[in-house]
Amino acid sequence: MSIMDNAFDQQWGEALEERFGTIDDTLEIQSEGCPKIKIFYFEDLPKEGILTAVTCGLSNASHPNWIGGKPELIVSLDTSDKSWGFAAGYFASALFGKNTFSYGDIFKLDDPFSDESDMNVFLAFAPSFLDQENSTFNLPDRTIHLIGMYPLYDEEIEVYNQIGLKDFWHSEGFELYNPQRGKVHS
Repeated sequence: MSIMDNAFDQQWGEALEERFGTIDDTLEIQSEGCPKIKIFYFEDLPKEGILTAVTCGLSNASHPNWIGGKPELIVSLDTSDKSWGFAAGYFASALFGKNTFSYGDIFKLDDPFSDESDMNVFLAFAPSFLDQENSTFNLPDRTIHLIGMYPLYDEEIEVYNQIGLKDFWHSEGFELYNPQRGKVHS
């Protein structure tokens, strides 16, 4: 893979390709004063029309709360717009070593992630199409757990805080892969 700069990038890319198939594209992002993060894109994963993006580099960070593994982020949406994965890469770079990326965490920008939607918030949770075993990767130097990033509208943060993760997840109008879905209301 010519897109790989170092041994970790290559190992991670190969581990992902073994589980998901060929990487279709790679982008890079680097927040000011922060490490560079790659984003690997997989088309039609887990099904036709779904674009899945996975970060490469967040697990190079250290955090005292990371016991038993380190995160990389995954976004899967019914879109061809790579901005969604790029936004996840931005958070991975900007919050490198500063955030645990735990289930239930909220990540927000002032502007929408993509031109196709007003969503500007990510909610971290388990990956949409992977069970715990398949979202865990044991590499020679680390264990990686994929953390799903789900786009929300700014106004949905309050709803999420009121009703909690389980009820939000099962709310009418919440469509896992639809970047143009309607807003969830309490």
